[in-house]
Amino acid sequence: MAVHPIEAWEGLKTKNGDGLFVPYDELMVAAKQTQFCEGLRVIHPVIFLMTLLTYRSFHLVPTFRELWQHYVRLTGYEGYNNSEVIKYQSFYARFDEYLVNYLKMVVSLAMEKLESNSPWKLRGSLEQFSTVYILDNTLVRLHDKLNLLFPAARTRKPGKSAGFKVSVLFNAVAHGPCSISVFPERTHDIKTFKIGKWVENSLIILDLGFFKTWNFDKIVRYGGSFLIRLKSNSKPIVTKILLPDADSRYKDLIGLPVHEVLGKLPHGPVAMKVRVSFRRRKYLNKRGRVDFCDFYCYADFNHTAQRWHTYLTNLSPEKFTVPEICALYAYRWTIELLFKEIKSDNELGQKKSVNAYLSESLIYVAILRTIMSREFYSLVSKWLAQNSDTSIPPLLWSRIFIEHLPNMASIIRKETIFGFRSSNEWVGLLKDLVRCSIPIKRAESRLLQVLQL
Repeated sequence: MAVHPIEAWEGLKTKNGDGLFVPYDELMVAAKQTQFCEGLRVIHPVIFLMTLLTYRSFHLVPTFRELWQHYVRLTGYEGYNNSEVIKYQSFYARFDEYLVNYLKMVVSLAMEKLESNSPWKLRGSLEQFSTVYILDNTLVRLHDKLNLLFPAARTRKPGKSAGFKVSVLFNAVAHGPCSISVFPERTHDIKTFKIGKWVENSLIILDLGFFKTWNFDKIVRYGGSFLIRLKSNSKPIVTKILLPDADSRYKDLIGLPVHEVLGKLPHGPVAMKVRVSFRRRKYLNKRGRVDFCDFYCYADFNHTAQRWHTYLTNLSPEKFTVPEICALYAYRWTIELLFKEIKSDNELGQKKSVNAYLSESLIYVAILRTIMSREFYSLVSKWLAQNSDTSIPPLLWSRIFIEHLPNMASIIRKETIFGFRSSNEWVGLLKDLVRCSIPIKRAESRLLQVLQL
């Protein structure tokens, strides 16, 4: 009988007493609901999933045959339940739309598990929010033969390349992704941003590609907050300058665009109340009416670059200062580090295939591997916070975690073939991960510390 590897982690428990990752029963139900594997005959959906998660190529050009051989090794060269070993062609045929739907459901379950078991919480002035979201997109280059299905952006040569646009919503409290969407590369960033009730009582930090005033108004109406850089061609009208004696000294600047006002203010931190105009959507073939929103503009002068850094938000100056807003937006770099982790350590976009389903499956596999690594990281960080003053950088942890995937696969192979639970080996692997991940030279992070344990 195959033993789910996560069930063997007797010594690895979360604050709720649950095991890590997605429970075995939920994985089996997901396989049946998505019709990926309705019966246990030739292939086992959990072993198949663990094959994808623990496989790592050590060749310059990865091949699909290596992945098949890895599955054969995990099943003991006799197939599941002593059946015939699955053939290479049959294994390749499993990468279809049903597998994509199965991986999507597992990713959704894993992200819910990551958020519910997270030991992190916001600190300081951010405690008023339920969480902090960061939204951004990244491009994944595909095989050139897929250019008809997924054409690249218009800036690239037509017919020469293909690509996906992966939209990731990062949850600071979960310390990992909480929403994943895949679009064709030509999809505009704004069209990948779907606003709903999930933004209520939360702060979302956006990149400049998501700048659209209508969306900001929608976030506020749903009870959320936002923070974004101000576009250079945007012209919000200043209605109030929040500086000492501003009513008398700068009264002539009221009613001017932000960039004109900044050219006449002293170089330093300044907060202003601004009014932004935008046009509503069309209704019954009638042109949308012009509406207005009142927001805050925070600006600080960079003496090194000799230019202003401006930010648009609905966060009140009574609760946040200009340096705090600048540091908070700099925290957006966390999602760039997450993309680096997914692409460099978890091999997102490194394996290319003419099979569109296989290419999309590898995206969700990379995300699942990242979530599994982040679950381990949260657990270890909480233990280190309680027992020592040592902390582990996330990127260093990810690199060491991927290097230990062969050891993890070896333990899974023993449990799959012989059916016994080797909890001591899992605990030993975790200790080895911690020992290898502690940095030799301590370097302080430049990002704002928004989380605490």
